[in-house]
Amino acid sequence: MKKLKLKKNARNGILISIVVIILLSGGLYSYFNIKKEKDYEKTDEYQLEQVGYNTEEIKILKKVFVNKELDFFKNNKKKQEYIDLIQEKHFIKDNFNTYLEYLQNNRNMTASLAVEKVNTQTNKEFYTDPVATDTSKESLMLINKYHYLTNDYTPELVTIPPTYSFGEIGSQKATQDTYDAFLNLWAAGKEAGFYLMVNSSYRSYQKQEEIYNKYRDIQGIEYADELAARPGYSEHQSGYALNITMNGYTDTTFKDTDAYNWLVDNAYKYGFILRYPSDKEEITGFAFESGHLRYVGIEAATYIYENHITFDEYYAYFVK
Repeated sequence: MKKLKLKKNARNGILISIVVIILLSGGLYSYFNIKKEKDYEKTDEYQLEQVGYNTEEIKILKKVFVNKELDFFKNNKKKQEYIDLIQEKHFIKDNFNTYLEYLQNNRNMTASLAVEKVNTQTNKEFYTDPVATDTSKESLMLINKYHYLTNDYTPELVTIPPTYSFGEIGSQKATQDTYDAFLNLWAAGKEAGFYLMVNSSYRSYQKQEEIYNKYRDIQGIEYADELAARPGYSEHQSGYALNITMNGYTDTTFKDTDAYNWLVDNAYKYGFILRYPSDKEEITGFAFESGHLRYVGIEAATYIYENHITFDEYYAYFVK
């Protein structure tokens, strides 16, 4: 009888132990689940979810912005334009607030155009807040209506022989790398049946001043700014710009030649870009010039050609 009682007590003890273990396990499970939830609530993912971002959008945000930078998105209502901007190919994080401001002031503007305009500074009037260009960039220096060369800047130059140029003997000059690249371009053009000639190259600050003032005096500043750069703002002063044509053609008629079409498709192979294309006037600030080539090197020229962008855009994204 005593043995049966002991067995019964042992069984009861085991049952009680099992119940206690089950209760403890459930309690611990609940505790850790609650803790896990509390910890998750502190994460960027959770806080971004609360304002409406989905998993894929959160990945996009976190790929670009880190730590405190994400607070903006956590503390503001989700807007699709944020994601649209970040996904733009030439999005620059440091320009994010400027993109937003520009979009706010231009409600019908697309994210793509906002990125293009802000990156190239064309969200501001031309010649607004200009700065001296960084000449240490050499062939990748930017000269436009926001970046200028000082009046005493003169590059090291070589003379382009009359075999390849118009004008007085010795009047056409360029930097050595520009000239070397042009010789390769010229040889390829000749093989294709075109005899390309340089009819304008390096110009000093003073020479550009004469040209600009001539246009200004004839038709006024607005007319002059469309056709010519102000002194200091001309690529020709850098020694990296060449105006190309052929015998019998002018700057305005060269665009109608097969040689021009050949340059459009082949200049980049030798490090040149068509600097002022017809569909990019709002960015470059200059009227279309069919023969104005700018030497930037093969890598930059290839990217610009393949992505159909201007040097201004390339500079903002890759050089600056």
